[in-house]
Amino acid sequence: MDDLSLSLAIMLTLLGVIATVMTMYRKYRLRHYSIPVRDPTKGHRFFMVDMFTTTTYCNVEETRLIHGARCDTCGICVDDSQMKEANKRIPCKAVSSKDTVMKHHWVRGNLPNYSECMICSQDCGMEFSLSDLRCAWCKNTVHDSCAAKTDTCDLGKYQQFIVPPTCLEVKWVGVKGTRQRHLIIKNVRHLKVGLWTPLIVIANRKSGSNDGELLLRNFRGYLNSAQVIDIQDISPENALEWCNLLPDVTFQLLVCGGDGTIGWVLTAIERLQLQNPPHICILPLGTGNDLSRVLGWGEGYTGDVEVEKILNDIKKAKPVKLDRWSVDIKHEKHFGLARPSKTYIMNNYLSVGVDALVTLNFHRQRESWPALFAHRLINKICYLSYGTKDVLERECKHLHKKIKVILDGKEIVLPEIEGVVVLNIASWGGGCQPWGSGVSEEGYTDPRYDDGVLEVMGLFSSFHIAQLQVGLASPLRLGQAKEVTIILHGGNAPIQVDGEPWEQHPAVISITHRGQAAMMALKDS
Repeated sequence: MDDLSLSLAIMLTLLGVIATVMTMYRKYRLRHYSIPVRDPTKGHRFFMVDMFTTTTYCNVEETRLIHGARCDTCGICVDDSQMKEANKRIPCKAVSSKDTVMKHHWVRGNLPNYSECMICSQDCGMEFSLSDLRCAWCKNTVHDSCAAKTDTCDLGKYQQFIVPPTCLEVKWVGVKGTRQRHLIIKNVRHLKVGLWTPLIVIANRKSGSNDGELLLRNFRGYLNSAQVIDIQDISPENALEWCNLLPDVTFQLLVCGGDGTIGWVLTAIERLQLQNPPHICILPLGTGNDLSRVLGWGEGYTGDVEVEKILNDIKKAKPVKLDRWSVDIKHEKHFGLARPSKTYIMNNYLSVGVDALVTLNFHRQRESWPALFAHRLINKICYLSYGTKDVLERECKHLHKKIKVILDGKEIVLPEIEGVVVLNIASWGGGCQPWGSGVSEEGYTDPRYDDGVLEVMGLFSSFHIAQLQVGLASPLRLGQAKEVTIILHGGNAPIQVDGEPWEQHPAVISITHRGQAAMMALKDS
């Protein structure tokens, strides 16, 4: 063998080895993420309170507070100037502990109204001073004199959702390329209770007008802070590592956000190929929240955060399956060349034409002025204005001449329409249920999100959309199918998948069943 052939053989062997190593690394990354834990030496997680609405005393100086700081994890309150002193003198709720028995974490004073001692059943917290105790885990309250009579904490009525510090083991790891270190969860032990379905909360602190930040704060007060994930700091993939640490435990995942956030999390779960994926609960923060409405979680969170109501709802929820669909787009060739194919994942619905145009116009405006669209009411007003504008302009007129709709291999004859909507769930456009029920006389079945069947309807105009929203018009039902193909051949058209809009060039759009996601619902489909 000459030198050139030998060099070539060595190079090919090295390339093969590199390819194998990269494949193994990708598989490793798919299953090995870490869950960061806050450094306990940083003390409490304080946030500023402009004015306390109830009688409150400083946990350091024991003086009356008008304004100051509160720890969102254990609940102590201090004067602005005493935060450093509180970090030195008063321990916060621990993330991890070497103890084998779970003990109360007592916080002195500032008890809720109408508190009752768990030992003597008498009222406590009635004195005008920093007196009596409250456990930051189980939320039970006791008199100062009764505290010695109870030591072991059972975590209270929400113990099935809590991962106590006695079950967590953490370790320090180095940050690659630096001398810094941070804490991660090393191991999780089982909690010996009858029903244990630990709850992981995912939210974005920048969601809405500070709604996400308020939710994160409130849930830290009830759960282990390691269970409360801010996706500004920790990715969904890292949060889902809980499922790998305890593969034989069914976790519940509370996603605080809109339909887009839910889709993002569902895609992460699918990509990680978890042995026992978590069941998804929803706390709606977005504008449309159609999936949340269908599953019974409500149309949108507003006002104060009622964590106990949310946890009680999760207790009552039942597991269900949600169909997920692949949207494959193959572009038409021009001069022998075609744009790369794309695949999207659909959980709620897809639309082509006038409905997608309103969403596209709104999306473009929000990209230009993001601060203007931080409130749900403003978003709805803008949607309405773009819909009204299209009633006059009719940019999607004659859409039926530009597309073909094929249901389970059979082409549908289209009337004069300006839009086509493919529905996986019954709710569309922020709460409208256009398909309706009791349609057996037309040969259709009632819509479900777990039957592997899509509903396809047409839209005559933006005015038709408005009529559907208020129940003054009937839907144009085009059919139901297990596979839907839409051929766009007469120019560009606006399209959206679960609220993600774009301008689509001529292409073949195929919608096929992808699988099912594990969800929790408060009502039947």
